[in-house]
Amino acid sequence: MSTRDARRRRVMLMLAAYTLLVALGLAFLLSNVPRTLAANVRALAAPASVVPASGTSTIDLREGSSAEEIIEQLEKAGVARDGKALRALLDLAGLSSKLQAGRYRLTANMPPAEILRVLADGPNRPQVITFREGLRNEEIGETLQKEGILSVADWEVALGQPRTAPFLDSRPDGASLLGYLMPATYAYDEKTTAGGLVQSMLDAFGKQVTPEMIAAGRTRGMTLHQVVTLASIVEREAASATERPLIAAVFINRLTQGVPLQADPTVQFVVSRVPGNVERFGYWKRALTTADLVLPSPYNTYLNQGLPPGPIANPGVESIKAVVNPAGVPYLYFVASPACDGTHLFAATLAEHNANVERFSASSCGKGN
Repeated sequence: MSTRDARRRRVMLMLAAYTLLVALGLAFLLSNVPRTLAANVRALAAPASVVPASGTSTIDLREGSSAEEIIEQLEKAGVARDGKALRALLDLAGLSSKLQAGRYRLTANMPPAEILRVLADGPNRPQVITFREGLRNEEIGETLQKEGILSVADWEVALGQPRTAPFLDSRPDGASLLGYLMPATYAYDEKTTAGGLVQSMLDAFGKQVTPEMIAAGRTRGMTLHQVVTLASIVEREAASATERPLIAAVFINRLTQGVPLQADPTVQFVVSRVPGNVERFGYWKRALTTADLVLPSPYNTYLNQGLPPGPIANPGVESIKAVVNPAGVPYLYFVASPACDGTHLFAATLAEHNANVERFSASSCGKGN
C-alpha cells in the first residue's frame, strides 16, 4: 500500500469513528453546550452529500507552511468556515505537520471533515477531459470554461496563434484550425495553458493521421484539407460507427458524378453562423426549415456543388479513414432508418431512396418530425 493510500485509509477510519461518536453524543452535546458549538458539531457530522456546492476555489499550499498558516489561508479563501475545528481534526489525524504542498481544489464553506479528506489525499493529481468527435472549436472552448479549466477568451486567443505542421500546409490562406483538433481524452493540471492544449490536440492529429492515410487521399485526388473537410461531414452524419465508410461512399460517389452533397450538417453550420442563432438553436439546429436550406453560403451544400471551403467540425480518425477508404458501394442516397436507432437506409437510385423516405416517414420517429 502506498504512503498516500495508507494515510487516506487512516484518515477515513478516524473520520468514521469520529462521526459515529458525534452521532452517539449529539443529543447530549446539543443540550449541554453553547449554540455555536452545537452548530460546529452538526457541521462535523454532516455527510459529504449534503454539503452545498457554492463554488470552488483552487488553493496553492506553499512548501514549509505550518498548519496555522494553511488554516489561515483556507479561511481567507472562504473555504474553511471553522478553523479551530479543522485544527483539532488535523491534530487528531496526525496531519498537522505532514500536509503536502501543492494545488488543491476545494469547495467554498466546506465542513472541516470534508477539508480534512481533501488535504489527506494530497495535491490534485492530473485530471482528464474528453472531447468527443464532431465538435466545433467554439464548443470545445465553452466546455473548457464550464469545467473551470480555461476561459473561452484564452482558448480563442490560442486558436488564433500561428501554428506550423506539415499536415496544415494544404489549408487555404486564412483557414482556421477547425478540423485539425483531434477528438480524444487529454490530461490537464494547474499548469495547462490554452496554447499547450491546442498544440497537444494538433500533435495527436499528426500522430493518428499517418502519411499512408494522406497518400490514400491523394490517390483519390484529394488534398488533406479536402479529406478532413469531407470527414467532418461524415462525422456529423454518422451516428453508427459501422456506417462511416458507407456514408463516405455516398458523398464520394456524389462528388464523382457531380451531384450536390446536400448534407444537412453543412446547413446546420451555416445556420449557426447567423447572429443570434446559436443562442436560439445551439450549434446544430435539429429541425431545418426550407428557408434554412436556401441560406446563401459557400458552406451550403444544397446550393453549391462540391465540398465546402473547409471542415464544419473536428472529425475523429475513423471518419478520416472512412473518407480515404470508403465502402465499395454504388449508393447515392441515405435517409434515417425507421428503426429510429440512428442508422440509415441506403439507396443507389432515386426511386429506391423515395421508397426509403416513405418507410421512414411512416415510422414513429418520422411522424414525430
